Amino acid sequence: MSPAPFRAVGGAVLSDHGVIALAEVRALVAFYAAEAASAVNGAVWRRQAAERARALELAVAGAESWRRAAGWADPGAADQA
Repeated sequence: MSPAPFRAVGGAVLSDHGVIALAEVRALVAFYAAEAASAVNGAVWRRQAAERARALELAVAGAESWRRAAGWADPGAADQA
């Protein structure tokens, strides 16, 4: 499987389907983290879910850093602008 399709670019989190708001990304992190911790799921899916959660966490951190550098006190507020 290819790497998780999430990147921070210019203060945005991009997926293979387009831009995702930070609040939605945080919800995806929680989902993938729960899937990675679930004993019901197979080992391959748990590993992939953990990789996706980590990729999303890194993308959020990158987007937040960029937004703060651009002057946003609340990085999430940029999604409502």
